[in-house]
Amino acid sequence: MGGDKSGVRIFLMRHGKPQFPDDRQYIYGQTDFPLSDAGKSQAKATGRALASVPMNRIISSDLMRAADTADIVAGLQKKKLCAVEHDPSLREINMGEWDGLTKDDIREGYVDIFRRRGNDVENVTPPGGESLGQLRTRGIEAFHRITEESKNLRNILIVAHGAIMWSVISGLFDMPLGSLYRFGLDYCGVHLIEHCGESKRLWGKYRLIRYNWLPKAADYMDDIV
Repeated sequence: MGGDKSGVRIFLMRHGKPQFPDDRQYIYGQTDFPLSDAGKSQAKATGRALASVPMNRIISSDLMRAADTADIVAGLQKKKLCAVEHDPSLREINMGEWDGLTKDDIREGYVDIFRRRGNDVENVTPPGGESLGQLRTRGIEAFHRITEESKNLRNILIVAHGAIMWSVISGLFDMPLGSLYRFGLDYCGVHLIEHCGESKRLWGKYRLIRYNWLPKAADYMDDIV
């Protein structure tokens, strides 16, 4: 998982699988579900794979599923250089009145806006929540702030959530924001981004080195198949 050795490297990692109340599909946004046993195993697998990468800074969302994932990964570091920081600006998208409901509940109770959001996920906002476009603004601001604060460091680990991670990646690399569901964002998947500073390189200030990297695909087959 290498890149040019001159820039700051940002390891952007999704949390492990949450523990849901039952087997239904939940729209969980900022609902603070804890990390499941499967999620803990996923975090350990990725943590072991990253153990030899000395993280100079580890920042996570303050929601349990991200914070606990970050703690597991930090605990497996061979060189423990820092403590985990918690940053509320890295929280998942705010789904407003939909947060914590099942997908079926929303489909049946919010028929019109559910349909409109399905056709325009970037701009249509759940009642009382955020649109994906608003999330991108929040996510990009947080990402730039963290990288600026860390410009003299080598390796940074950010543990966050699927939608906010996608909003950052789409913003940095000019990918269509509404294409969220066309790109894999697996539990504990890692996106490696190189910050090139004032580089004059053709690829600009940031370079995407790895997307949705997993240490061992076989560990995730239940979620893939």
